Amino acid sequence: MPKNCPHLLTNSSIVVNIEGRFVNEEKNRASVSVEWRHHNETLDTFFVNLYDGHSFAFITSGSYRYMEIGDSKIKRQLGLHHLKETIGKTPLRLDDLELLANGYFKCPDSTRSTSPNVFATSNSMMWWSLVIDSLPKPGKAVMHGASRSRYFALSNWKSYANEELPTLVNVASSNYGGNIWIRSAYPAQALKTDPLLKSIKSKILFPVPKLFGKIAMEGERKIPLILKLNKKLLGE
Repeated sequence: MPKNCPHLLTNSSIVVNIEGRFVNEEKNRASVSVEWRHHNETLDTFFVNLYDGHSFAFITSGSYRYMEIGDSKIKRQLGLHHLKETIGKTPLRLDDLELLANGYFKCPDSTRSTSPNVFATSNSMMWWSLVIDSLPKPGKAVMHGASRSRYFALSNWKSYANEELPTLVNVASSNYGGNIWIRSAYPAQALKTDPLLKSIKSKILFPVPKLFGKIAMEGERKIPLILKLNKKLLGE
């Protein structure tokens, strides 16, 4: 049985903010925004915001995966067969997020061809193969699956956090189409050095007086101003 050889869009720990606009199979408009936190040595997390449905987080390590739904963060364990599910009313699938996070492809990367541009998927519930026109910055790609093929046009490759990513991706099938673009991308380490956190001053914690502490017998005792005012009023 062929081993798995992961092929990733990025090899760095990076945060990528993605927007998607589609006309789905029902000929309705659908939108989604995704914050993808990719990590080399820990779980990948996708924060998915749907404009016409419940938002959720998709967390995957490759060997297991689950969803956190809504603000209550109700956990839902997922098996491989759940990856067929669509993301809201968009034509995207959970399987697409799984492939982005873990790059599951077989070794060697070939289905029926010896071409290095043909990648056979592993563990995918939707797609058999990914075929690209060139490396390392493909302009066109097609995903073949059990039902219909999906076609991509990738353009405006730019460097984000020292990683080359396509700024705009057009996606189309025989019954849907749309555009995906990268809004921003930066190293995951930036999440730990949020400049807004630096403007928050730490609270000064005063020592808590001991219940049976030693009372100084010499020197002037400092009386709070409010007590001085009360004493003056009572004296009058």
